[in-house]
Amino acid sequence: MKKSTLAKLTNRENLLVLTYAPAGLGHLRITDALYDGLPKTVNPTVLGSQDKSIQTLHRITSIHPIGRAVFDWLQSGPFASLANGLYRASLRWDTGQVYQELARLMDERLDPPKKILVVSTHFGLAHKLAAVKKKLEKEKQVRIVLVVFVSDDTFQHIWHVDGADLLVVASEFTKRKYAAYGNKIGRHVRIEVSPYPLNPKWGKKLSAVAMREKARQLDPKSKDLIHMSIPVSGAAVGTEFSTQLINALREKSSRFRFHIVSKDAPFTRNFLSQMEGKPWIDLHVGKKDREVVDQYDLLLDKHIISLEVTKPSEQAFKAILGTQSRGGVILLFSRPVGQQEFDNLDFLGRHALIPSKATNAQLQDMTGNGVHMDPGLRARLFETARTWRAVRIPWDPQPAADFIWWLLTSGMLAQMMAGGQTRTGHGRHAELEGISSVDAFWDLAASV
Repeated sequence: MKKSTLAKLTNRENLLVLTYAPAGLGHLRITDALYDGLPKTVNPTVLGSQDKSIQTLHRITSIHPIGRAVFDWLQSGPFASLANGLYRASLRWDTGQVYQELARLMDERLDPPKKILVVSTHFGLAHKLAAVKKKLEKEKQVRIVLVVFVSDDTFQHIWHVDGADLLVVASEFTKRKYAAYGNKIGRHVRIEVSPYPLNPKWGKKLSAVAMREKARQLDPKSKDLIHMSIPVSGAAVGTEFSTQLINALREKSSRFRFHIVSKDAPFTRNFLSQMEGKPWIDLHVGKKDREVVDQYDLLLDKHIISLEVTKPSEQAFKAILGTQSRGGVILLFSRPVGQQEFDNLDFLGRHALIPSKATNAQLQDMTGNGVHMDPGLRARLFETARTWRAVRIPWDPQPAADFIWWLLTSGMLAQMMAGGQTRTGHGRHAELEGISSVDAFWDLAASV
């Protein structure tokens, strides 16, 4: 982090506010990464939305296929402009709570701030904040800077926030889409690219001993336990898939040890009760979203994790980290939910961090062949696999288990682990600066 950035963030005349919304764990995980990347001398205020309608919409569009289809259609179909306009208007109309919270923060300060830097990782809160920004600036004689971080590498109309001072995205590809959209609707927002902010804790380098243990986990000839993490999404998507996948993998080998990270909520309790008491499953459960995020960090501190089964949500960006880092696990992507998760896969594909769709399909077709594949093809795939940090797995649990087992026994996962060690998080491309990503974000945000 630049000295000039630190000076601005510690200036008593400035107030730093981080916001998040109860729409899945992703927005909170990003806010957490930004928070943890700040020096101890910086004391931000964290403002969480209590708007349950945001949480309800997230769950409906995540769990229910019809709800998801309708939402996607409204986002990009023929009525996208009308639908997004109405949605924006509804968000910007209901601003009473956000206004009161920001006003309270300013009134409670002994020395009223001259500038407030607000960072939002959810479009709902961002629109509400943008709507009250000018009113608060006039009433409180303060400058308010609103920085919005798009929490996936995706283009969606609703993330274009009129009134924001800065919209931050993870790639030039996505920046061009938002810029074109702004030109089309005649509302321009400053858009910049910054590497996806990954929690600095995840980038901590493993010791040589720990790295050898991690490598042995994916050695097909080893008998070491294979520690696999399975984070359950905030909307509890895919719990039935996870149940069947765990059972299928356990039937194949007693080497698998599963670590489930989940929220204790009405829609996860049946799943958690099925998992409880099995000696090959460890549950890491929190009653609140904040606790779930902390449980994941504690898991990485306590165990050396080599594999993770997850949706290609914001978790996909852990593929930027090298395998020698604490969070540098091999990612096994389950079925994407929503356009943003397909877009995240496209980001990884552009940087060769996952196999192409054709190659991934070719690998799945090889399942069952074990090591008995054409030697030339095997050599080519093994060499290419050294750049991969993740693969897509089948959407059905039994074929997914068969594929994971083949990746292990063929030595493909070992190749991915070994090749990934050469990556430090400092990529060949600016979009892959995993280790310094949080510092890069704060340098950009503080410059506005």
